[in-house]
Amino acid sequence: MISTSVLLLLAVLWYFAAKWIDRPMILPDFPETMGEFLRDWIEPRVLLNLGITLCRVLTGTFYAALIGTVLGLSMGYSETALQLISPIVNSIRQVPIMAWVPLSIVWFGLGEGPTVFLIFMSAVFPLILNTVSGVSSIDRNYINAAKSMGAGTAAIYRDIIVPGAMPGFLTGLRLAVGAGWMSVICAEFIATNKGFGYLLIEAQQRLQTSKLYSLMIMSALVGLFIDQLIRLLERKLTGWRFRDGKT
Repeated sequence: MISTSVLLLLAVLWYFAAKWIDRPMILPDFPETMGEFLRDWIEPRVLLNLGITLCRVLTGTFYAALIGTVLGLSMGYSETALQLISPIVNSIRQVPIMAWVPLSIVWFGLGEGPTVFLIFMSAVFPLILNTVSGVSSIDRNYINAAKSMGAGTAAIYRDIIVPGAMPGFLTGLRLAVGAGWMSVICAEFIATNKGFGYLLIEAQQRLQTSKLYSLMIMSALVGLFIDQLIRLLERKLTGWRFRDGKT
């Protein structure tokens, strides 16, 4: 109810602000933008490019999840691995994502390669750090008890480490997908001639401000929908965390 009221208030403010400013290049007419927004949801070209972008996000996040989970579990479980890998991870993750653009184009050329790489670089560090945090939160007494009963490393990972780290991993996944979604839009401005980000830069170059606003709103809603799907997955896999009503 509160969210609906806020959206209505923003719509009213947008409507009157656009009338007052009277400069469509800065703030387009609200009804015109909403009309464009509704048309975009059924426009084949927009949906095709949205699908291309979503595939890129899934691909980059998949690779990030593979690498991030392995590194995160290893660093969280082994102090030696933590000491060896942590300085490298903490150094690389300080590099702004857009600073990787020129190098990614040199490595992969224009097209899918740089885009997927930038998504990977955006997504892998939240996964590593949150998985490490998840493993670190496990009571070491469980691990010591398992060792005293003769459990091997594989059994400890399977029965204790992975289940215990799952909440941290899922939190990292939410952050990773959000970061990947934002980075892919930026990457498509530069390194490709298709995708949702390309449509945004195309609208800007053609001075189609209402189209630009429409695509931005659409991007926000798609990102929100993806986030809600991951929250649903989180509730399914770690339902015990939400039994007290917390989200």
